[in-house]
Amino acid sequence: MIEHIWFDFGGTLYKETSKFNSIHDKHRYAIYAGLTNQPDLRIAKRNYDKLYKKYGSNSATFRSLGVPSDYWMKEFEKLDLADLLKPNSEIINTLRVIKERVPISLFTNIRPAKIEDMLGKLEIPVDYFTHMLSGDDVKERKPHLEGFHKMVSLSELPADKIMYVGDRIDVDIKPAKQVGMVTCLVWSTSSVADYSAPSFGDLWEIVLRER
Repeated sequence: MIEHIWFDFGGTLYKETSKFNSIHDKHRYAIYAGLTNQPDLRIAKRNYDKLYKKYGSNSATFRSLGVPSDYWMKEFEKLDLADLLKPNSEIINTLRVIKERVPISLFTNIRPAKIEDMLGKLEIPVDYFTHMLSGDDVKERKPHLEGFHKMVSLSELPADKIMYVGDRIDVDIKPAKQVGMVTCLVWSTSSVADYSAPSFGDLWEIVLRER
């Protein structure tokens, strides 16, 4: 039986639109090109994608270049996302009914101040979450296992009583499974995860099954 549910944030508690991805990708490739002195953006993009495939997240990819763990998150915060983050009633209502049955918490690579700012734009109350664990609370960001072990510790439960919900296989699902958590992939399906919720509202049925 699941007794605590942790959520990823970016791409999980909001859907990343094509416009969001375009702005996000342009920024990360430009930052990488400048950091590595690669003036040809096509070559820089190709090289970055290879590193991303190896390391699994933007934070870990930039970390591999010898910069601090929070380097990418500081760059991410420079993006103007105000017009791209819109409240989603299905997400808000699903979180509300779930939290009335089981505690919910948040674990993301994003830094604390940005988490609260983005939650505000999405109209998701901060007090929905028992714990908010950010990338600044661990030495190494996801997909490193440090934060996943910290979730287990904060929950004060065996790992198999905890569910982690995320949108990325390599960054969210696989590490959570490595520490023994039950996993749920949102917005798509995969046999790698214990559960899949193509629609965010599907999570409610999964919770009922696990409770």
